[in-house]
Amino acid sequence: MPSVLQQQTLAKLVSYSGIGLHSGNEVSMTLLPAPVNTGIIFRRVDLESRFEFPAQVIYVTDTSRSTTLANGKVKVQTVEHVLASLAGFGINNAIIEIDSNEPPIADGSSRQFCRMIEEAGIEKQVEEVEPVAITDTIEYLLGDTMMSALPYDGFKISCTSSDNAGRFTQFFSIDLTVKSWEKEISHARTFCFYEEIEFLIKNGLIRGGSLENAIVIREDAVLTTEPMRYREEFVRHKILDIIGDLSLVGRPLKCHIVAIKPGHAANCELAKPVSYTHLTLPTKA
Repeated sequence: MPSVLQQQTLAKLVSYSGIGLHSGNEVSMTLLPAPVNTGIIFRRVDLESRFEFPAQVIYVTDTSRSTTLANGKVKVQTVEHVLASLAGFGINNAIIEIDSNEPPIADGSSRQFCRMIEEAGIEKQVEEVEPVAITDTIEYLLGDTMMSALPYDGFKISCTSSDNAGRFTQFFSIDLTVKSWEKEISHARTFCFYEEIEFLIKNGLIRGGSLENAIVIREDAVLTTEPMRYREEFVRHKILDIIGDLSLVGRPLKCHIVAIKPGHAANCELAKPVSYTHLTLPTKA
């Protein structure tokens, strides 16, 4: 990976409408170009103030089943799939406008967001950005979850996933490029275990969930409206989430991420020391 990269944004705006996975709200989302050094910004256009804040780990307030960003009382939840798409294509500067509190879930993967970016086109910008290069190993451990960032000349993720009973244990490792992101990771759909559904519903989550936008695992059976897109679709979706959550560092990463049984909480906990070590973050309003 080069020591510096040219910043990129979208060539034009592009929109998509759908339903939020956890909120169940109808939502329209527009991705817009942004000037150099803007970063990724969420803008709530349903609010009179059109409140906006940057997609940075300092704004993470909740990581139960998805990643939520908030500034004061204004929040955006389930940000990881659209952020992964922008990061996967190397988009450094963009505005994400939504008219609800959650981006649309689409089919539970990042495929629709990749289509949006391809439709908009990518525009190189005059300024450069220096990737965050990990020089000393950073680790986060909690129970049987382990996240590490190791020095590496590129961006690589090696991940092992399973549930607490060890079902559907999968491993996948990938050197990430635009091509490998789109082909090997972006189509992997979100999933849950059948026994979790009652708990999630009681806690006000997955109100927009269905087999159209998620895979459900019931004992040894996989419930889905179409064949599995990858043999290791579950762990590939975990890698998708890692990419989205680690994009909250605010700059491209130059490292090897090793993850065992990751989740949004662990992903964001790993992002914090990387961000605090290498970036000057704004103070919350």
